[in-house]
Amino acid sequence: MDPAHPSPTADELLDALPYGVIALDEGGAILRFNAPAKGLVPGLGTDDVSACAQLFSCRVRGGPCERRCLVARTAASSTPTPEMRVDAPGGVSPGALWITASPMPGQKGAIVHLRQGWRGDRRRRSEERWQTEPELRIRVLGRTEVQSVEDSFADDWLSQRPGQILKYLVCERARVVTVEEIAEAIWPGAGRRAVSNTRYAIHRLRAKLEPRRVAHEASAFVAFRGSGYALDRDRIWIDVDEFERAIEEGQAAMLRLDAEAADRHLKRATALYRGALLADEPYAEWVGDERNRLAGMASYALRVLTALARERGDSVDATRHLQRLAELEPLDSGVHRELVQALLGQGLRSDAKRRYDNFAQRLRRELGQEPEFDLRSLSSQLPEQRRLADAGGSAQLDPS
Repeated sequence: MDPAHPSPTADELLDALPYGVIALDEGGAILRFNAPAKGLVPGLGTDDVSACAQLFSCRVRGGPCERRCLVARTAASSTPTPEMRVDAPGGVSPGALWITASPMPGQKGAIVHLRQGWRGDRRRRSEERWQTEPELRIRVLGRTEVQSVEDSFADDWLSQRPGQILKYLVCERARVVTVEEIAEAIWPGAGRRAVSNTRYAIHRLRAKLEPRRVAHEASAFVAFRGSGYALDRDRIWIDVDEFERAIEEGQAAMLRLDAEAADRHLKRATALYRGALLADEPYAEWVGDERNRLAGMASYALRVLTALARERGDSVDATRHLQRLAELEPLDSGVHRELVQALLGQGLRSDAKRRYDNFAQRLRRELGQEPEFDLRSLSSQLPEQRRLADAGGSAQLDPS
């Protein structure tokens, strides 16, 4: 290093940049900024402009940050936001800013890049990914979980009336349901009083999901449409929707005989299937039909995955799928026979015996029947199974 020409400091390097840079913490407070940023944002660093809400028209109707906090969305991402234009309040110079934001390394804040724009710029605002992605995530395959980019939720309210209504709307997500339907499902036989209780519970649900929503503003998540309510699935990611899409893509791949794609899509589906639909509502009658339908789809996926694994000679993967399938089909003799055979074929005799004993006990307890197979007969078939496996062969799969 030349003592006569010392290296510039970090602040000097930031000030030498041609565009503005602002660092924000996870709450939107301004941590640092460079000289160009101060020139672009009058009052930057003073009490008048000390947070991102004052910078980017946060929550202003019609603005790019009307419903989503820039910092919260950026911090939850791993990539920069596309550039967007933010118009400044009337009379302020410059009239607009073009901004993009990146997650702050090692922290939950954001680094924002600014350059000058002009109000009414003919260039169209970009459709920012962070604006169009769903901001609420709901998992109902297994126990219910609700997550938001901007807010955290405790789980206790999900067992209360607002949470039950949310679950009911997820079950009926493909249609608009009337307040009377909701009332009868949640308060069966309660009459007219249940209708007013339902409207109040929906009000509480909206307040829970959107704590920053302005009074009388339309809900982003629980929409009123015509004569009833429905979830806005453009704004909400629901694991059931993703699960069904993966199953459909797997079926389409099977029809075009693309085993690799089918395996990939169906594995994604079974990964999403953490358990029975709304496992935390085991006795709710309105869940039953949808729960059984989705369980059937999961069983289909696991059967196909088992066959695909066998086709490529992967006995370990096939056994893994059979184990999950046996959990979904606890009384299916054919499934349990295949699983016990697979375990015996891998030399896992103790595991095979435990599986057989558990199945036999459950079958006797619940149906008063004996298994249609026994360990001795399956063990005697092992040499023949190995011979057939060595000879190869392919499974015939029906994706319907």
